Amino acid sequence: MTLDTQNSVANKKPPFLYHLGDVVYFAGDIDMYGNNFYETYKDYPGFIVSIPGNHDCQPDDPQDGPVDPNKKPLDGWVQNFMSKDPSQPGSFKTGSNRTQMDLPNVYWTFTTPFATFLGLFSNVGETEGEIHPDQIAWFEGELKAADPNLALIVTVHHPPFSGDVEHSGSSAVYKVLFDAFKKTGRYPNLILSGHVHNYQRFTLTVKAGKKQLEIPTVVAGAGGYTNLGKLQKIKGALPEVPLQLGNGLTLEQYDQDNFGFLRLELSKAQIVGTYMSAPYSVGATPEAKVVESFAIDVAGYTVQTVS
Repeated sequence: MTLDTQNSVANKKPPFLYHLGDVVYFAGDIDMYGNNFYETYKDYPGFIVSIPGNHDCQPDDPQDGPVDPNKKPLDGWVQNFMSKDPSQPGSFKTGSNRTQMDLPNVYWTFTTPFATFLGLFSNVGETEGEIHPDQIAWFEGELKAADPNLALIVTVHHPPFSGDVEHSGSSAVYKVLFDAFKKTGRYPNLILSGHVHNYQRFTLTVKAGKKQLEIPTVVAGAGGYTNLGKLQKIKGALPEVPLQLGNGLTLEQYDQDNFGFLRLELSKAQIVGTYMSAPYSVGATPEAKVVESFAIDVAGYTVQTVS
């Protein structure tokens, strides 16, 4: 990601990284942030914002060693992303100059010149997420308040759809999201999730009044954790894409073999997503390679594969 930013032309340099949760492993420990976060991103030039993942709020597992009686869920994430003094360096133990962030909450709204990001917190479940009533009420209010002239992007750690073997999609997250969209009449142009350690892009076609809307839902979780998630096979073989899954859902593309990251370019008219793989090689700097690109028409609620 650092090389991609450095090699980009001036008006294409990503200004920030939006982290989709599980910042450190395994249980969000404060003392893991130095090596696992600040040292890892010490050369990345942009600022970094986040929503929490299940591991960021997970309690200690007794099987992993002694349980810290003073530890609280989310304390590491809160200290580093909701700092009361964000001018402080994030870690004195590394060569990183990155400071802490002062985000307002574990679920929050991020307004940019071209898009509104509504970031949700889906709690600690390993398979199913859990979003509580107070957050649902907030989410519905933010959907109504979001500027209709800007693209709308919803982020949540647990994906509503996934074809992986270990996790699968969260029906609880799906219900919260789409109940809120239907109730408010405001649908997003893009849904982004992490949690599953690979890349998957789906398109869900929904009917809103007399209109058919195409909503891309993307799993971009192939960074950081050692083990990449594998997709379920169909009759002994990996899925061939595009794959119609029924009920308006299509699996458009995936990458289960390489680490990678999603690059978004936004304008008022469209969102262009490019997924870059970064195959790991011991002792070598990964070279990012384009897996696919897709384009979202913001006003028209359509999405198409570019390459």
